[in-house]
Amino acid sequence: MSREEILRREGYGPTSPVVGERGAYTRRRITDESLRLFERHGFHGTSVDSIAKAVGISRPALYQYFESKLQIFLELLDECGSALDRVVRRIGPLGPTRVGFDDLHWWLGEWAYIYDKYATVHVQWANIDTPESPIRPVVERLVHSFHERIADRLASSGLQGLDPLDAAIALTGTVHRYHYFLHMGFAPPLSRDDLLDGLAVCMQLMLFPETPADALAAIAPGGRPRPTDDTAFPMFRVRELPAAEPGDGRQDREIGQRGRATRRRIVETGARLFTERGYHETSVDDLLAHLGLSRGAFYKYFPEKINLLLELADACAAAVNPLTGRLALIEPGQEARPQLRDWLLDFLPVYESYLGVIRAWLQGAWREPRLTATAASISAGLLRGSTPVLQGVDRRYPLDTDIAATVLGAMLARLPEVLRRPGQDDLGRRAELMAALIDRAMLSPGGCPAPG
Repeated sequence: MSREEILRREGYGPTSPVVGERGAYTRRRITDESLRLFERHGFHGTSVDSIAKAVGISRPALYQYFESKLQIFLELLDECGSALDRVVRRIGPLGPTRVGFDDLHWWLGEWAYIYDKYATVHVQWANIDTPESPIRPVVERLVHSFHERIADRLASSGLQGLDPLDAAIALTGTVHRYHYFLHMGFAPPLSRDDLLDGLAVCMQLMLFPETPADALAAIAPGGRPRPTDDTAFPMFRVRELPAAEPGDGRQDREIGQRGRATRRRIVETGARLFTERGYHETSVDDLLAHLGLSRGAFYKYFPEKINLLLELADACAAAVNPLTGRLALIEPGQEARPQLRDWLLDFLPVYESYLGVIRAWLQGAWREPRLTATAASISAGLLRGSTPVLQGVDRRYPLDTDIAATVLGAMLARLPEVLRRPGQDDLGRRAELMAALIDRAMLSPGGCPAPG
């Protein structure tokens, strides 16, 4: 034990008997200032020193309250999780009735309020949500408990055709990503009430497709076709990609066969490590260790790590773009589910191959114009591909097409990862399950006519 550890005072944790009123105030100040700095600079761009300076205390004093920046973040996550848990306990009966729909709508409204309050926490969690994150096991335990509670509620509500736990995971994953899109501005220019109402309709039908149409019409916004010129989603307009920087190695055609093989190996290793560890947590040294290359050899192909991410982003776009055209060919009706399943069987491997790139886009902290332009191009393609399908549904209930497209985007962006079962190669199962979830939520007429 070091001298510093011997002299260190007892920590002021949340249950510390010596924290006192002043200590509780300081602890609250630390979490509040951390939240503000995370929003401004991102989790990785915020240092312990900057937090201590913002609070007006020394670095050693901060360590009396929190052992690390991760622990501060974990406390913020715990606050958010506790708030959501309290709301879950207050949900009224769910089911395919007007009362059930009203209860789900109320819950989603409370959820939206909590998300807005802790939006920075959710956004920054996207920055550190990697398999090797040291706090992921803690968060997974909290999330699993949350899912189990929702699954129990769904099972007691007469859920049919879905495993209650699968339904709970799909519900929370879709709603979380939908609110993330809204927070980041990736949503149609409608009121927050309309955006919430449309989400509630989709989630009600995903869970209870037999819900009467008159129950849905009670609060659902009217349908409005999305313009074909992307004006409904200006943030996803296809923009001309900025020219690559001279000498960045992206257009080098003189490296020969051996050089191309080396470059390909770097790209493949980067895709794997960015997925396993996250872009921020993967250093050039990590790449070199796995590749067995010298630093000079790596920089011959990629002057900076960001250049490798850019190449992977371009490769992701090249893989996704052909799929967007096929998405538009899916016909609503009885054949929609098998067609969508076949499409997902091709989409899911691409998603998993470029998961590290997708997470980098979702972090929302990027200012690299080529990266954001490529992300916008892919998103615009998926929106255009989904529009004919969503507009072709002969609905018995009102649903704005733009909102449906946003919900579908949230499902495609989140469900492939959260529905995976650890240690299983369950591609077929996930494709079948996602097809069922999407079909129930927005691709079938749904909303049974009112009796009589």
